[in-house]
Amino acid sequence: MNPPLPDVLPLQPYLREIVWGGRRLQTFGKELPAHVPIGESFEVSALPEQDSVVSSGDLSGLGLREVLSRYGQELVGAAVTAHYGDDFPLLIKLIDAQQDLSIQVHPDDAYARAEDLGRFGKTEAWYVLHSDGSELALGLRQGTDAAELRQALIEGRAKDAVLYQEVAPDDVVFLKAGTVHALCRGVMVYEVQQSSDLTFRLYDYGRPGLDGQPRELHLERGLAVTDFTAAVPHPQAAPEPGPEGALLVDAEEFTLTLCGAESDSLSTAQAFAAVTVIAGAGKFAGVELDMAQTALIPAGRDIHITAAGADLRYLVAAPGVGRQAC
Repeated sequence: MNPPLPDVLPLQPYLREIVWGGRRLQTFGKELPAHVPIGESFEVSALPEQDSVVSSGDLSGLGLREVLSRYGQELVGAAVTAHYGDDFPLLIKLIDAQQDLSIQVHPDDAYARAEDLGRFGKTEAWYVLHSDGSELALGLRQGTDAAELRQALIEGRAKDAVLYQEVAPDDVVFLKAGTVHALCRGVMVYEVQQSSDLTFRLYDYGRPGLDGQPRELHLERGLAVTDFTAAVPHPQAAPEPGPEGALLVDAEEFTLTLCGAESDSLSTAQAFAAVTVIAGAGKFAGVELDMAQTALIPAGRDIHITAAGADLRYLVAAPGVGRQAC
């Protein structure tokens, strides 16, 4: 018999070593293995190879996939189960780009299913945690078509076709599947996305991977899923959160809300939520979360939040089928 499902499930992330990663996540509060470049911290993940693990409480040591298997609808909520069945719909990461990432694009749900690549494509959003006056590659220059993009990428002239925009801390970017993009050197972001790791690399600077071999490109597949009519996304400064928080993204795939010390409660009436502390610390239903820690809040909960100080800031991500209020 399973123990009662707690109100708060703190999660231990899966850390991914990657060629463009670094050590900045350590300054944000993450404990990193020594002497390896960590690019991604999978904060909330039910992917088979990057399963998050409950870090404390009665379910400590269980992977998120196992928790989902045991508790199902009680964990995610009736609306999520009705819409997604047994599939967990979200993936949340912290990403440290110490080099430019590949210029890339993600497929939508229809392409992923048609090509037997899984249920989900990959629409995502970024909240910028740090920027060294960095740029992001966001969309295509006006009028760029498939032939022009292909030629520019083959000839190493990506900036002739791809639009670069400067970002600052606390900027928010929403990226629909099919949008050409890249994180660039000196930026660290929180990323919420559909539960998929599908990435088609269009250009990677001729860079070798950790094995010393050139990383695989997916030029033709990437061009096939690129939306050449999509509006160019632009970074938007996040508003200061009030007692109800500040809604940053309200999309079919997910919502994202910024909350602060004034927010003393969180309701998950319709669906689960994932909380990531990005500044300060606080207690969530009595469970202490420090900066850079993430916890899953099961559906159907009303939890009390006590800020350790006025500097508390946290992000709340939830499936689009169940918008949360803090």
